[in-house]
Amino acid sequence: MNTTYRTLLCIAVAAVLLIPTVSTAQTKAPPGPLDKQFDRYWAGKRSVRNIHKRLFLKQGRFEFALTAGVIPNDDFFTYYPVGGRFDYYFSEDLAVEVAGSYMVKNDSELKSFLESELLPGIAIDANLPQFLEWQAGAGVLWTPLHGKVAFFDAKLGHFDFGLYLGVMALGTQVTEETQDASTGRVDVGGTAGATVRFYLLDFLALRFDYRHYFYAARDSSDESRGLSYPAELSLGVSFFTSAPN
Repeated sequence: MNTTYRTLLCIAVAAVLLIPTVSTAQTKAPPGPLDKQFDRYWAGKRSVRNIHKRLFLKQGRFEFALTAGVIPNDDFFTYYPVGGRFDYYFSEDLAVEVAGSYMVKNDSELKSFLESELLPGIAIDANLPQFLEWQAGAGVLWTPLHGKVAFFDAKLGHFDFGLYLGVMALGTQVTEETQDASTGRVDVGGTAGATVRFYLLDFLALRFDYRHYFYAARDSSDESRGLSYPAELSLGVSFFTSAPN
């Protein structure tokens, strides 16, 4: 009798406990349009944003880079510019840059072919009337992107990417029609390009630069012969001063 009584009592207690749950499940209204809007709103608020701060800060610092590169897009000459770049970062993303380089000039493969192989035994002079000697300029470097890159899954490297726009002066030599003399001249032009840095230490980085120059070229009569647009690719080592206190 006691066993039967205890069994009935357990069944009654279980029924009492289950009735509110069943009732709640049956009376809960399906989500309406307003509920869906709230769910969408809070889902956006709760989304996780994983944005890392810059590990290497540049604001208020100076950067000096030693660079060497190549200008490969001239038909008759290949130039090897050697020079430097000097930047001051007045904010984390914006810097003023001053740059200059001296151009080491070599004959291109096309020029060598025309002069020595096209017509054997006949001297051909394939020189252009103007060639580059040096360049110097100033502009603004905007560096909006930064991030990390993995090297063989063993080490994380930090990099940033910037865009450059500036003005420049170019020193050239213009060969006269008689081919006996050349005249030095300075032309004003513009430049645009991009920069990528890979940071090795807080004060040391590898720097890759692309610069496209634009200036009015001259012929042997020192008259304009259209727009010239040499493109420079360079690799450099950057040194940064200490961060201000």
